[in-house]
Amino acid sequence: MHAEKLPPQTFRRVRPPYRAVKQGPVKVRRRVKTKNIKVILSQLKYKNIFILVAVLMTVSWVITLPFRGRPVSETPLTTPESSVSPTLVPPYVPPVPKQTPEDLGFAYNIRRQPYQRYSPQLQEIVDELVNIAEEKGLPTESLSISLIDVSSQDIHTFAGYQSQVLRYPASVSKLFWMAAFYGAVEQGLIDDESKFHQDLRLMMQKSHNDSASKILDGITDTKSGVKLAGEKLNTWLEKRKSVNEFFQKAGYQRLIVSTKNYPRYSPSQTSPVGRDRQLRKEDGKFLRNLISTDHATRLMYEIYTRQAVSRKYSTRMAYLLTRDLRPEAWQNDPYNGVKGFLGESLPANIYFGSKVGFTTKHRMDVAFVRTLDDKAIYILAIFAEDAAYAQDEEIFPKLSRHVYDRMMTMGSQ
Repeated sequence: MHAEKLPPQTFRRVRPPYRAVKQGPVKVRRRVKTKNIKVILSQLKYKNIFILVAVLMTVSWVITLPFRGRPVSETPLTTPESSVSPTLVPPYVPPVPKQTPEDLGFAYNIRRQPYQRYSPQLQEIVDELVNIAEEKGLPTESLSISLIDVSSQDIHTFAGYQSQVLRYPASVSKLFWMAAFYGAVEQGLIDDESKFHQDLRLMMQKSHNDSASKILDGITDTKSGVKLAGEKLNTWLEKRKSVNEFFQKAGYQRLIVSTKNYPRYSPSQTSPVGRDRQLRKEDGKFLRNLISTDHATRLMYEIYTRQAVSRKYSTRMAYLLTRDLRPEAWQNDPYNGVKGFLGESLPANIYFGSKVGFTTKHRMDVAFVRTLDDKAIYILAIFAEDAAYAQDEEIFPKLSRHVYDRMMTMGSQ
């Protein structure tokens, strides 16, 4: 008997039961509220930023702590290249056999005058300036001009008109006091240079007479006051005249820069009194400061070739002489030293340094000019001892522009 066949789905495959596996205790995870994750990340971000800022502020405070409470330094710092001209290089001159240097005491460091060659081409320019003054009806016997071309690396050339005539320089004497001051610092005759920095700036950039008085006193270890007599007067006169000898020993012949400028306001004085008046009387003559345009251009040359006193101090002097020729920089400054002088008519984008002098009877200026492309590099000094020049604010800018245009033409050739 055959078994009955059933449909395949009638039978189910029965799987054997799984073996029991020992399992450890189930770890229960804490539920995290996902809705606060963005808030937490945001808080963490701002917290890190806050910590970083706090750390930087703390470090900055610690670094500057040693300097807190100290006065700001008045040291004339070297300004950017746009303000101080690059160093000029004097032409090579075969050295003279060295001899045992004579101890001249307090004296300017450059004993010999710079080697420069006379230039007929520059003389033409100087003669043209004299003609311009004549055409304006201005007297030329009271005029002196010196011009030095320093654009060539091979030779520096010069020309002039009555350039060795000694004239009253007005405030141009402050250029010489600045150099003598740094000479005194270099030789250790001034203990604390920093206390004079503000007066140096006022003297050179504002032509402040009271500050100039303090500088001259510091150089010579003298003070103005009542009349003196006997040995006290002789000692005082010797000290004050040492500033003349400082330059005379270096070949600045017959130069006098020992008299202060007036008026002074503290104390109020319109002219020298007391021992300052005694200084100006010699052999029955009434003496005053005397400088030639050759003296002025020589010192300016030595400053811009970084030879005056030292390279470091020449750089400081060049900084103090620098003038900003942009009209907006000087038009509202009554002590600008640009309006009516050599810088007014020149382009603003040049290197320019100058020291002017002015009274009701004098108009004086000595300037260093250097274009950015070096086509024209020169030093020009014009002294005019006559009220007609003092009253004419156009003559110096006109003469200066004529020199600039002619020097640019020469540079292009």
